[in-house]
Amino acid sequence: MKELLDRLESTLSDLRWAVAQVPPDREGRRPPPALGDWSVRRQLYHLWFYEAHIALPQIRYVLGLRGPLAPGEVPDEDLFWPRDLPAATWLARLEEVRRETMALVRPIPPEVWSRPVPGTVWGTQTLTWIVTKTVQHTYEHMTTILQIALFWEMAAAFEPRWEFE
Repeated sequence: MKELLDRLESTLSDLRWAVAQVPPDREGRRPPPALGDWSVRRQLYHLWFYEAHIALPQIRYVLGLRGPLAPGEVPDEDLFWPRDLPAATWLARLEEVRRETMALVRPIPPEVWSRPVPGTVWGTQTLTWIVTKTVQHTYEHMTTILQIALFWEMAAAFEPRWEFE
């Protein structure tokens, strides 16, 4: 589990590096359509939202610290997105949630990591699966952020009528 936890922790520095590759004037702009619909800020907000409202509550559920997520308990992600907050704010908020997650899971004994738990939002899953999913999710959005950093001009060249937020 140490390797998985180290990876979960290290993805934050990787994510900070990826965001730093994006010119600051583009972090809040919707990218050319070939690069998706979400700005870098929206990508980071989504990562924070997922970890704060889904992953961490599911980890607490697996550990018996809370009940399962009830219908309607997770707020509407799009409705509550404050578009004008900078990427640095979302990185800081994500770091807070990740620190809370790390503090919660680091002391967990090995046998708990592989215990299947029914009733998660993904069906019956283990703590290992949930933490691995969180790492995968971070890499997925980090990849999109790097694509925005690297391919913006190329993608914009193919979209002459593209308008950004």
